Amino acid sequence: MEIKEIIPMSPEAYRAELESRGWTADMLAKRWGMTKRRVQQLVADVDRGRYYDDAVKALPVVMRK
Repeated sequence: MEIKEIIPMSPEAYRAELESRGWTADMLAKRWGMTKRRVQQLVADVDRGRYYDDAVKALPVVMRK
């Protein structure tokens, strides 16, 4: 089995991934049990743990009525 290295997402790409799935920093903070400020720090941090990149790519799409 080959494990590929994850290329870190830029803050812009991370933000775009959140938005494309219909998530806001407030919503993600509630889901992950952290403050909105901490979520904003994660989004802006290019050295964030790669598991956060995996996690944001696995978020469900929010359907709004």
